[in-house]
Amino acid sequence: MSPNGVNEQYLEGYSCDVAVRWSKIDPSLLPVDELDKQIICFLRFNARMSNSEIAKAVGTSEATVRRRIARLISKKIIIGFSALVDLQAVENSIKAYLKIRVDPAKLDQISERLQDNMNVLSLYRRRGENEMLAETLFLNMEAIQDFEDYLGKIPGIEGYETMIISKAYRKNPWVGI
Repeated sequence: MSPNGVNEQYLEGYSCDVAVRWSKIDPSLLPVDELDKQIICFLRFNARMSNSEIAKAVGTSEATVRRRIARLISKKIIIGFSALVDLQAVENSIKAYLKIRVDPAKLDQISERLQDNMNVLSLYRRRGENEMLAETLFLNMEAIQDFEDYLGKIPGIEGYETMIISKAYRKNPWVGI
């Protein structure tokens, strides 16, 4: 068993981010035990692994793995299963972050409007400032300009700063950029 709580023989050097993260937290504060962590790590590595494959890897029965996964889903610790797609391999996307200054009275309306935009991957409210942070993905520079023009027409947006990503030192596994 590796220091991150996952059998390296099966994961061939994969470092389970949640196991590493959770190793820094008092285990009594976590809503999962070591077996749950191992199951989660296998599913994060490959969500298509069968329950019997996971059971063999962690040394328990398939029924135990099945029950554990069902319980993790019912507790909303596992919220879904998905395929990771490297969008860069398909569309040569441009990733950008935008700091958006807003009128505090219009924050909710602006966030609702921006959440519906297909270019916005994630949207956050920043503490201390009347700002939002948008993680975005565009097909080309013209699409970035169109989005900035769109922002300029939304009442309550007081300004923005666009930061285009030129190189990823550690990629986001969900979008591959």
